[in-house]
Amino acid sequence: MADEWEWLRQLQPSEALPERLCVPTASPELNLGVQVIGSNIVGNDVVELAAQYMVEHARLELWIGSHEPPLGFRQQFERGRASSEALLAVYEAWVEFETAYQASGRKVDQVRGERERLKVALRRATDALVRARIE
Repeated sequence: MADEWEWLRQLQPSEALPERLCVPTASPELNLGVQVIGSNIVGNDVVELAAQYMVEHARLELWIGSHEPPLGFRQQFERGRASSEALLAVYEAWVEFETAYQASGRKVDQVRGERERLKVALRRATDALVRARIE
């Protein structure tokens, strides 16, 4: 019989979260959304995507907590892993956008590519959170 925990031993160690994602709440996903929304450097289209990302994160957390029958450790871990991967992709796109914006002298029209990549990352992350609930 195969060791039921073998899958856990084969995982790569996860990276520590950047400090910026650890405040003001205990949820890195919500903290990232708050940073994007509160930055005053994104338009309403990005604000909407960040808010949707936050909503889908909350929905996933609610779903995991109320799932019947309760999810096993591995199922919870796999769904949490999808959430973490989505978080890191959005965070990288956010830092890239924020850095480019500052380097451009705060000229939004010069960071369109970074802005579009941020939007794509937010959409993909939101989709990943939805898929984690329905798969």
